[in-house]
Amino acid sequence: MIALFALLPLVFAAPQSTPVADPARVKTAITELEKAWKSNDAAERVRAIQAQATVADAEVVKWIAKGLKDKQVDVQKASIEALRWINHPEALTALQNAAKDAKSYKEQPMVFAALLKGVGQYSNKSSVAVLTDDIWAVQEQHVVQARILGLGRIRTHESVEALIDLMKVAGTRKVENVMPDFRLALVALTGVDMGVSQLAWQQWWNDNKSKLKIAPAMGELPKELSVKWKVYWGEMNEEERPRKRSDRGKDAPESPEGPADGKTPPKREKKEGGN
Repeated sequence: MIALFALLPLVFAAPQSTPVADPARVKTAITELEKAWKSNDAAERVRAIQAQATVADAEVVKWIAKGLKDKQVDVQKASIEALRWINHPEALTALQNAAKDAKSYKEQPMVFAALLKGVGQYSNKSSVAVLTDDIWAVQEQHVVQARILGLGRIRTHESVEALIDLMKVAGTRKVENVMPDFRLALVALTGVDMGVSQLAWQQWWNDNKSKLKIAPAMGELPKELSVKWKVYWGEMNEEERPRKRSDRGKDAPESPEGPADGKTPPKREKKEGGN
């Protein structure tokens, strides 16, 4: 099963703007997914999800989303990754709906972190409420990190306000371990760097919230933060990857899917606030 997931970045390498799926291809995809779901073999379901993950069609998305409620964790993970990259509005809706049921994932924090990461990948303003809903209910660090960095992808004033509010509500002790993630998300959104001081960010917000304008696209980040951002979101280019094994992933946040494997998932076209 591990070998199957090693292929995920390659399987999901879809273009930024997926064209309307060919009807014949859609029919084949649905047939294969139906066949897999009639089987009790988790590996067969994973293979079917991976094989049809580039068919951006609402009915195909519906079938892939069935994997979110599968009893097998491997199937859940395959479904999350497929929906993350398929770039279809129904896929985002499926991820959002699943993420609202945080209680179901308390015993599977890494799966929940991957799910929230999939929500954040779409950079859609409708996800702000999902990512901020009872953020401290599951306090595992990867889960909180996925919420924070997901907000960092949603380029709206509301996202910045949400991040500042989350820091304020949680208090100094609870926020301390994830302040580097708050810093990264806020710098990505605002272009301002107040370090890892909660107080400094709150003071900056009080002074600037009424006049703050969020640029449509993220500006260039300082090298250290750029590496962290690109490693987490799988945006490292070949020439940017560390050459020495000992340097790989240094100072970078750990991904819910595990250490970065050096492979680059597909790039997503960013839109202001998401639509």
